Amino acid sequence: MSEEIDRWVAYMKAHPHDWKRIHTQFINAQFAKAYRFIERLKETPEGRAKIIAAYGIRNKKGYPSLFVD
Repeated sequence: MSEEIDRWVAYMKAHPHDWKRIHTQFINAQFAKAYRFIERLKETPEGRAKIIAAYGIRNKKGYPSLFVD
């Protein structure tokens, strides 16, 4: 892990104008992947219950799409 961090720091120093765009694309891709997974999970049996349990959701009004049959 340390080698990866060292490589990233070296890249940031060598490319001060490019690294932010690349980092933002990476983070956005991670969020998009998580959202796609949640959408697929909602379509499975017990998927909504798993999401509710995983996130500890108690506010049904805050997440109406999870509580609609």
